[in-house]
Order: sequence, then C-alpha cells, then structure tokens
Amino acid sequence: MIVIKTDIRRKLKRIAAAAAAFIVFSAGVAASFTVFSGALSGTVTAEYSEESTLFAERNIVNGSDLVLYIAKKPYANEDEETGAPVPDKRDESDPVTADSSYEKYLLTMNRDHVTEDLSQFSQHSGKIVEKTFVKAGGIQMIDLAKGGQLRNCTEISRGEVLTECSRASDIAVEMYSDEPQVLIIHTHTSESYEPYEKDWYDDRYTCRSSDPANSVVAVGDAIARELAGAGISVIHDCTIHDALYNGAYTRSLATASDLLERYPSVKTVLDIHRDAIEDEDGTRISAVTEIGGKKAAQIMIICAADDGNYDIPFFMDNLHFACELQQETESMFPTLTRPVLFQYCQYNQQISTGALLIEVGSHGNSADQAIYTGELIGRALSSLFRRKAAEKDAASVPVNGKLPLYFLDRLM
Repeated sequence: MIVIKTDIRRKLKRIAAAAAAFIVFSAGVAASFTVFSGALSGTVTAEYSEESTLFAERNIVNGSDLVLYIAKKPYANEDEETGAPVPDKRDESDPVTADSSYEKYLLTMNRDHVTEDLSQFSQHSGKIVEKTFVKAGGIQMIDLAKGGQLRNCTEISRGEVLTECSRASDIAVEMYSDEPQVLIIHTHTSESYEPYEKDWYDDRYTCRSSDPANSVVAVGDAIARELAGAGISVIHDCTIHDALYNGAYTRSLATASDLLERYPSVKTVLDIHRDAIEDEDGTRISAVTEIGGKKAAQIMIICAADDGNYDIPFFMDNLHFACELQQETESMFPTLTRPVLFQYCQYNQQISTGALLIEVGSHGNSADQAIYTGELIGRALSSLFRRKAAEKDAASVPVNGKLPLYFLDRLM
C-alpha cells in the first residue's frame, strides 16, 4: 500500500472541533443567530430545533443554499492528551456494537448516539420517482468483461482505459487478521435518506442528519458488519466532517491520514457517500433496483484520474480495484451498479492505493434501501477479497504439477 502523508493532523481537527463547539454553544443561547465566516465568504444562519436537538445550518455561498444538520459533539471520542481516536464502548441497545460476533474484526470509532424524529417533516413539497439506471451507449461508455460499465470522462484513450479495466489490482487483504485491512470513512457524514419509502418529500428536511440511523453512517455500518462477519478486519470511522460543509474533504483527509499512520495494515479506504439526483422541475429521483425480492439503492463508484494536477501517481491502480469491485458487484447482484465514474478529480484518493468513493443511492431513496445496499456491497467486497486472498496464497506455494492431488491438499 502506498500512503501519501499529510501535514494536516490533529491541530486541524482540534481547530475545527473548537469552531464547531463555539457554534453549538452560541446556538444554545439563542433560538437563531447570524455568524459571519471568512472561510465561507457568506452569511451563515443557524436555527435550533428542540425536537431533534440538532442545528440546521444554512450556508449561503455564492447564491447556493447548502443545508445540513450538526451533531452536538461533531468530534466525539478523541483522547484529550494525544488527540488519537478512541473506539466506542459497546452499547447493548445498539445492534452495531452489541453483537459480540463482530467484535474481533470490527472497530467502530466516533459514532454519535443522536436520534432525530423526522415525523415533523410531513409537508408534501415535491415528488419522488423511482428510476433504475441501466446500461447506456455512447463513446464514453465502456462495458466491463464480467458485468457493469465504466464512464470515461478523461482524455485517456478508450483503448487504453479498456486495457487498464481488465488488469487485476494488487489489493489483497489478509483474511482473519488481527490487524485492520479496510477503512470506511465518510467525508459527508451527515448525508441522509428519506425515513421510509414514499413518493413525496418535504423540502424543509435538508437531507442531512447527525442521526446515524438516517445517514450514510448506517450504510457504512452494514458494509462493515458484512466484512467483519467474513473475517475481514475493518475500521468504521464515523467522525462528522461536514458539520461545516466547506472544508469537509480537508477534515476527512486528516482523519484518514491519522488512521493510516496508526494502522499501516489497511489495504483500502472506502469513502461512503449519498448522491442527489433530481429533474429540472425539482422531482427527486430514487435510484433503485430489486435484488432478492427487496428494493435496493443503486451505487456509483467514483475513481479519480490524474492529468498531472491532482497528485495521484497511482490512480491506475485505483482504477483496477474500482473495476474489480464493479464487476464483482454486478455479477453477484445484476443492476445494482451505475457505471463507474472515471474522471479528473481528487476526492482524497491521493491518500492511498485502494482508495475509492462510493455513492449509495440518492436523496430520494429510503434509509432501508440504502442499508440493504450496504449489506450487498459488503458481500461483494468479501467475495472479491476472499478470492484474491486465495489466489495470492495459492501463488505463494511451490507445487510440482506431477504431485498427487491428496498431497496438493496438504500443501494448500
């Protein structure tokens, strides 16, 4: 694994935590207030909601509204002296941390225990329609050999990308290892879903929540449980990086860098997000398909490419992994994937080989649909990692082709 170290460390996290704490304290004093932020270059109005004990913050930046919920403790469970993340204690009422069968291979960090009542958002402001994204045509679209597609939004030739898509990645986790192999994080931790399947939405709800049950944290939980259950050691860090939307990638980079420094055994970093898809008239799209008789939110893997401006010299290695995961997922669960998006960007994928961003569903999908998809992603990852680990083990054993089969079994 290649790790690109960064100078952004605990100082940045503490500064961000202090800033968030100041906002929370100020909001507790008054029901509404205005803060001028040079970093946002705009006006920030925060409103307190007693029903959810959360803060709705409206960022007006260059005429664009970004609304999100903020937890009371955006940076939880950090050692006061060292600044290092501290694992959450087991909560017997929480199925994620209470199930001891996952304890050996699952480490959950910085998971807030905030609950939010969404029943107050019952106004029918707009429509939600379901859509299953299927294979598309066009010069940008590349069919992958074992299922799924890739959309090439780079200037790299179609032939070269097609060749790279067929290459195997070097990502090979160690099964049943005591050392973490997979890191799951969330840059936009508060990205959330509709509380249940429906054909309308309330535009007062911001599609952002600090309640883990409503947000992409629940999807990360589902992925992590499947990996841990398969014997793959995983860290799920639930730090809320978008308490202030601007700077979320800087903060998540600091978190991931700290964890990679602390756990160099990690082979892959998955940043789990939620997409937002809507028509020009404001109709929201629920990206959904049916797997095993249940509705699941479709996913889109984003793999960063580098044209010399993004400092990702190993981006082709990440592409190999993205295509492997896409094909594994699509072959196991047809129609679950939207095409891999291969484009010039960074999204913190400069941090390590095996770093990908995965969009799970849209703001029209329900939380149950997204969580189910998290389970399916976890199964696909487990299948891929298990096979690659077996191939690596088999390749490391010197075998004489003339040996009898029973002796081959002893060697394996």
